[in-house]
Amino acid sequence: MDRQTLQNLSRLGTKASLALAVAGALAMPLGAQAGSFQLPTDNAAGWARANAGGSLFANDPTAVYNNPAAMAFFDGTLVQLTGTGIRPSAKFEGSFQDQQGNPTTGNNPDGFGKFIPFPNMAFATKVNDRLALGASVTVPYGLVSEYNPTWQGRYFGTKTSVQSIALSFSAGFKVNDQFSIGAGIVGQRTKAQLNTMLDPYGSAAGLLGAPILGAPQSGDVQLNVDVKKKFAFGYFAGFEFKPTARDSIGFSYHSEIKQTLSGNYAMYGSQASKDLIALAPVVFPNAGLPALNGDGDKASAEFNMPAFASLDWLHAFNDNFSVAAGVKWTDWSNFKQLTLTSNGQTLVSLPQAYKNVWVYSIGGDYKLNSQWTLRAGIGYDESPSNIISRDPRIPDGSRRLLGFGLGYQASDKFAVDFGYQHQFVSDARVKQTNQAALGYGTMDGKFKDHGDVVSLTGTYRF
Repeated sequence: MDRQTLQNLSRLGTKASLALAVAGALAMPLGAQAGSFQLPTDNAAGWARANAGGSLFANDPTAVYNNPAAMAFFDGTLVQLTGTGIRPSAKFEGSFQDQQGNPTTGNNPDGFGKFIPFPNMAFATKVNDRLALGASVTVPYGLVSEYNPTWQGRYFGTKTSVQSIALSFSAGFKVNDQFSIGAGIVGQRTKAQLNTMLDPYGSAAGLLGAPILGAPQSGDVQLNVDVKKKFAFGYFAGFEFKPTARDSIGFSYHSEIKQTLSGNYAMYGSQASKDLIALAPVVFPNAGLPALNGDGDKASAEFNMPAFASLDWLHAFNDNFSVAAGVKWTDWSNFKQLTLTSNGQTLVSLPQAYKNVWVYSIGGDYKLNSQWTLRAGIGYDESPSNIISRDPRIPDGSRRLLGFGLGYQASDKFAVDFGYQHQFVSDARVKQTNQAALGYGTMDGKFKDHGDVVSLTGTYRF
């Protein structure tokens, strides 16, 4: 290894340490919340292009996680910090009824409706003409839906929160001037919270055939489950091919990350209601009811994050105008159910029956001059959910994406980008009857959804 390479590696260590310290400080407050279940790990420019083209645009540090092969064509050392806010909205239209067919009491709020911030950060540097190294902190998965515990749909969920922070290290290697490969490892820390209201008198009425012990909705008990996994690991890899001087094609694959989250559950309500829940498995041994401890106990859940792959293309018509397209596939079909367990027994098992999905997008850049760049894009994002599993926790529908934004090159070393994306979401049809343990209530209607994303990125070149 030559002297210049050793010097570059030394500088890399110093810069990477500083960059990751900043990233860690920004990521830790993410006990705030993220916006939807699977999140594009893009910067502001990517959101503006409706996520088209992946990380193929020149010197885009998101390549560190998205496709490390693209780092091999970087021309320097870069640090990038992105702050993004997502505001989903989901308003229910329809009816909730208890086990006796009476309307469920309460109001009908939007369980989302506010901007939820999260950061992404990346650092990349060239070691020599062929090799580049990088590190990133990203938020690839996030969801928060939160309703008042007294709302009409409380027996189908009051709060659901998923927060994943991923730390990755990767390398890109330029085989020649037309082709590069890259690979990396990722460690992911995930926290999840699942709160729902139980209707023990609704459960009893359904099992006994009549509301003998009390009327449904008369003794609600809140069940809160908090679980987490410190670190689970996966890998990713990709390539970039430049068939012409103006075209780039990139492919990347991210592995499934298997993880078992562990923590505790707690119950809140009257002692009479909690005693009824504890007694139910004894009185009805064949009903499949869990033996819940009114004082709480351990809880765990298998919660694997799906594998996904992307194929991207970028074409530069000239030095000012570029167009990109992208296709992304996510292997959601393995997410068949979400099962919470405690001491070897099932607390609740929620069917999901997700399907594999695709995202299609096209977008591009137009440079007005040496400082200002305009961006825009459109896309279509399929939903993995279906009427079997869809509920207020994730009332998701397929989305049509419209993005735009601009970039400002403030100096040779510093650039700022702004992106906005609006998501037109198809109505999400819901129709379910709750399990015995949750009170036998019913839900029939639809969610009318939409979403907004704003993103701001700063990029510094050393």
